[in-house]
Amino acid sequence: MYKIIEKSYLWLTISGIFIALSVIFIIAFGLRLGVDYKGGTAIQIQTSSVEKNKIVEEIFAENKIETFQIKEAGNNQLMLKLPVLTNEEHTNLTAKFKEKLENYSEESYDTVGPSISKDLTRKSIYAVILASLGIIIYIAWAFKRIPKPLSPWKFGLCATVALIHDLLITIGFVALAGHFFSWMEVDALFITALLTIMGFSVHDTIVVYDRLRENFIKNPHQDIKRTIEESVNQTLARSLNTSMTVLIVLLSMFLLGGTAIRHFIYTLIIGVFFGTYSSIFVASALVALWHSNSRNKGLAAK
Repeated sequence: MYKIIEKSYLWLTISGIFIALSVIFIIAFGLRLGVDYKGGTAIQIQTSSVEKNKIVEEIFAENKIETFQIKEAGNNQLMLKLPVLTNEEHTNLTAKFKEKLENYSEESYDTVGPSISKDLTRKSIYAVILASLGIIIYIAWAFKRIPKPLSPWKFGLCATVALIHDLLITIGFVALAGHFFSWMEVDALFITALLTIMGFSVHDTIVVYDRLRENFIKNPHQDIKRTIEESVNQTLARSLNTSMTVLIVLLSMFLLGGTAIRHFIYTLIIGVFFGTYSSIFVASALVALWHSNSRNKGLAAK
């Protein structure tokens, strides 16, 4: 049996280091905001021109557009992101594209104004907060019949702390990637990835908690740390195998998929990796330490 809970302080120290690094990355680099959150125009075009990137850059220079991003978006396609365009500016750009690009066609055109981007930012924050509260309440309800001294609310809070751990580290590594790679930006897909990570992580945590409940009912007088140790070891292979299959698929998509979803897949890879880590080494360790401290205080009071 692997001594995982016995080394709880080691795992929590490692998590603390990653959290500290993530906070540094976020403060130092910030997040590269996409059109969804800072406002702007996104145009996806298709052309058979060989030097399409260079031609598009020249057209932008002619139209005095200094801030822009050009990304490959599939076979002979480009995703262009630039400041908000008026109808006249869009018409002029389209005319230039048709003139200088071979077999030009506009696949999509979206404009997000500042007010819409602020509203989307606010709703995204609310979504993450509500999901966290929902997880606490659900876990507390699902484990309401767990025998004392175990507490369902402690289970819910520890699971949520582990989720915050996953999200914070993921955001930190997104900030790091955004500093070095232009394809890494925060948009609506980024929030979708965070919510997906939350669901995956809490699913893994609940599996461990459920086994803990079963083992504690069978051996109610056994030391809590030992019961948690056994529960983690019994679910360890399942957690690792599940996560490895998911990561293999995500890595394949990241390496072979298009650039349009590369930032989304990257976020999922980081989140799933640390979500698996937190379910095994953080969520369970927090429950063990919290219940052990509560029990020791109770014994001291007697």
